[in-house]
Amino acid sequence: MQFHQLEYVLAVAKFHSFTRAAEEINISQSSISQQINNLEKELGVNLFIRTTRSVKLTSAGAAFVEHAARIMSEITAANQCIQEYASVNRGHLTLGIIPIVGHYFIPHLLASFQKKYPDIQLSLLENQCDELLEMLHSSKIDAAFVQQISPDYTFQYVPLVTDQMVVLTSAEHPLASKKSVHLKQLKNENFITTPITSGHYHDFFNACQAMNFNPKIRMTCSSVKTILGLVSEDLGITVLSSRVAATIDQNPGITTLTLSPPINRKIFLTINKTTNISPALKVFVDFTASWIESKIS
Repeated sequence: MQFHQLEYVLAVAKFHSFTRAAEEINISQSSISQQINNLEKELGVNLFIRTTRSVKLTSAGAAFVEHAARIMSEITAANQCIQEYASVNRGHLTLGIIPIVGHYFIPHLLASFQKKYPDIQLSLLENQCDELLEMLHSSKIDAAFVQQISPDYTFQYVPLVTDQMVVLTSAEHPLASKKSVHLKQLKNENFITTPITSGHYHDFFNACQAMNFNPKIRMTCSSVKTILGLVSEDLGITVLSSRVAATIDQNPGITTLTLSPPINRKIFLTINKTTNISPALKVFVDFTASWIESKIS
């Protein structure tokens, strides 16, 4: 059995005519008849009832056509998939990023990817985790760098980095003389935090609730620099990821304390498992996983 024989059978079944099928495929009628005859001999059954006026499928022929159509459809899909991979360098990806990714190695990761795949266009869209996960769910973006895992199991998460929160206060704050602080000791403190839609906020709030209190949020802000400026003015204290705090040129008016019990922070590359993954996105996910592994090993 050969693929072109399946094509001939489907054409005859469609037009109920060897003549019209031959014209559609652009081969001679004798060739299509001979090929189908050879196939019938191989199968040991007649696929068509031939009369001088019409061509009709037999019961066996109808069952065969159903499978043949499915096979040809899969072949077409396979060819399209391979063509997409062959042209992956012409792809485009829209990536959602949280505001703090610049404090980590994400820019280096993106730069490394662009050097290897210079013709894949990357567009970056900055927002908080909740908004990014919603945009990912509605396919408005292809992937997202986020700091929280959604209970929606349609998402796939590729872990990138693990961090811990630290506490930052003004130099005049009563806690400034300490090296570490327990979360329970912060029950009555005023906090300046990232927006409530951020993964950072969610993790901090949940950790406080586990200690049987809700943090007193005085104000929220998405800019780390602005948060630190407000903290230095003693308007409140804040919690940041330790790597974020370490990459900031802090002024003498800011003090950093370790926090116990630790509140872990993680960054993930997230994709939607329920949508078709484009070749460009698959290349990006595979590259990211390999890149991270090379940095760890």
